[in-house]
Amino acid sequence: MRTLEDLEKLKIRSTGLSAKIVQALGGGPVAMPQGQTYEALQKGIVEGTFGPIEVLKGWRQAEVSKWNSLPDDVKGVIEDVSSEWMAVHGESWDVDDEEGLKFTLSLKNEIINPSAEENARWKKAVQPVIDDYIETSRKNGLDGKGYVELLYALINRYAKE
Repeated sequence: MRTLEDLEKLKIRSTGLSAKIVQALGGGPVAMPQGQTYEALQKGIVEGTFGPIEVLKGWRQAEVSKWNSLPDDVKGVIEDVSSEWMAVHGESWDVDDEEGLKFTLSLKNEIINPSAEENARWKKAVQPVIDDYIETSRKNGLDGKGYVELLYALINRYAKE
């Protein structure tokens, strides 16, 4: 997907917060376990999936789909995270993501990085989901705004490396 319009009307396997993001971007969220995604992609039940890049190898989804990159800010606002979670799982995911990337590229799949202008459009489209997350967190006594700010700071910091 190169533009926001490319996502319109597509059925995307997604659950929870990612389903809200898919809907905000104009796609149709389809809830299903990760283990059913390969066959769903293969049969055209869904046209894409929302998940970490490592599923392209670990769940073999690169064989039946192409990785359509989302802006880093969309990827970053997936779950409520803690410092410990990021350190432990982040290192593991970095290794797994690198393997998933190499695997999908070995199958001649294309990684598309949106322009700054297109990235801004996607960010604007998901802003209501982020705002809803912040408000829901606040109502539950959590600092959702602080979490989002932390994620943006980390994305900005590590996107430059």
